[in-house]
Amino acid sequence: MSMPHQRAPIFTATWDFSVWLVRKARAAPQDPLARSLADRAMRLLDAITLALKDIDRDEALQHADLLLIQLRLRLRLAMETEFLSAQQAHYALQQTDSIGRQLGGWRKAQERAE
Repeated sequence: MSMPHQRAPIFTATWDFSVWLVRKARAAPQDPLARSLADRAMRLLDAITLALKDIDRDEALQHADLLLIQLRLRLRLAMETEFLSAQQAHYALQQTDSIGRQLGGWRKAQERAE
């Protein structure tokens, strides 16, 4: 049985970013922003996985898009409040932009296929 990450670069990018973000959040377990960042990252990973498994794909992709919007907002807040350094925030926003481009391309392909 193949794993989603063996097929889809978006899964690998989301997985790697989620691992990085959860590790950052574990350094501040009582911080509500840290918990929120980790939660959104894990929920984004869940949504991508469900879409790859073709479980309510359209709904999962839409949910992933909403989670990505929320994650970007929280990352900007994390930079503004100095939870993340400017360099860390830059990295995180680059990763969300990459995931977002992949997600947008996937959604457009789905729309063309329908």
